[in-house]
Amino acid sequence: MGKVIKNQIPWTKVLYNEFVEDAILTELEKKVLYARVWEKDKHTILGMSIDFHVSKSTINNCISSIRSKYDYLHKLYPDKYPERIQTKCE
Repeated sequence: MGKVIKNQIPWTKVLYNEFVEDAILTELEKKVLYARVWEKDKHTILGMSIDFHVSKSTINNCISSIRSKYDYLHKLYPDKYPERIQTKCE
């Protein structure tokens, strides 16, 4: 999964805040997204699983959920949410 969320979307504070509001993220999803986008020392899956006291698979599931929610919102509001750059592993 690498740095998928951060590298696939050109995040700005405005886009980040609108996405968090529109996507109706869980508290864990908000923490994971924030860590992936803004905090360099917590961006690894292992680091987040330790900091948030959840398993690595839970973090991976959160990342997949965030990705799905972003893609859904992009389809609804293509002018508001830029297209996500696809990786080779998707």
